[in-house]
Order: sequence, then structure tokens, then C-alpha cells
Amino acid sequence: MKSIALSLIMLALLSACASPPTTFHQLRPALSTAAATPVLGVSVMVGPASLPAGLERPQLVVEDAAGNVELLDLQRWAGPLDRMLTQAVAADLSRSLGLSSIYAYPQPGMGGGDIRLLLDVRQLRLRPGRDASLEVAWQALPTQGDKRPLASGYFLQSQPLATQDAAAAAAGLQTLVTELGRRLAGELGPALAGFKR
Repeated sequence: MKSIALSLIMLALLSACASPPTTFHQLRPALSTAAATPVLGVSVMVGPASLPAGLERPQLVVEDAAGNVELLDLQRWAGPLDRMLTQAVAADLSRSLGLSSIYAYPQPGMGGGDIRLLLDVRQLRLRPGRDASLEVAWQALPTQGDKRPLASGYFLQSQPLATQDAAAAAAGLQTLVTELGRRLAGELGPALAGFKR
């Protein structure tokens, strides 16, 4: 009887010491469906995407009201943030432009494509309870021949965050990445249509 009581007390103590679970967040392509089945065409390699150095880590990096940076150890990205960003943008571009030949960098066994779409993330701020903001300069460069940019542009947008939680911050960034893909499709589409291999 004594051993059962002791076991129950130990179990209660151990469960009280258990740490909260880690939550993982993803960036995903928009859930819209393509108008038609994508076809092969100009091959575009999206990436690499460069991130500000402080963001190259698995934890969500947020700013408090005073502008201090905090790493949320129990709130993590499901994979490298730069890779998830290029994958989401590549999938969104593929669906929007109707091209199945748009890929996220790196793709083992594939060259650089006909065009390389470089993404320079200059700012990515998550400020729970305030806003998420994303600033990206981009260039579409041919991989062969004339290396002058086919198209280039700049994206700067913020998304209000109604709550203080990390899930809202990740969802705000997701909204911004989806909008980046939509804008890229609109600006890059005409350049791809006129591209000669």
C-alpha cells in the first residue's frame, strides 16, 4: 500500500514538472486551385531567399512593444524559414501562372532553370498584438546568355495582428507570403511570356 501511494506521489510530481509542448509552424502555398492543369514552359528556380541573419534559426523571433527581440523557444518553424518561403512562393507562382516548371531552390539533380528568381528578404518583423511586416526585393535573372534582369521589384506590406499569440504572428506572415506570391505572379508573368530560350 505504501509503495502504491509513493508511486502515485512520484507520478504527480513528475507530471507537474513536465514542460509545455513545442508548437511547430509552417508557411504553405495558398489553397487556391489553378484555373487549368499546369503545363511545362519556361523553367523558373525560385531562390535562394536570403534572410536577415537574426532570423536564420528554428525559433520564432518576435519583437515586444519596446522593440526588444525575443526568441520563442516553444514556438518553432517546422523547417528552415528561407526554404519554406521559397517553396510557398514557387507553388503559388506555379498555380497562378499555370506553369508546372516552377521550382523551389535547391532542387537536387536540376540545374538553375532558365530563370532564377532571387528573393532578398530585407525585413521580416513579427510583433504580436501589433503587426507582421515583410520587405522583399526581387530579381528574375536568365541563367544563360544575357544576364540582365528580366524583371525586378520590391514588396513591402504589413498585416495587423489582433492577438498576442505566436500562432497569430505565423498566420500574419503566411498572409504576407501569399500576397508576395500573388504580386510576383502579376509582375513576373508578362516577362515570362516574352522570354525566349
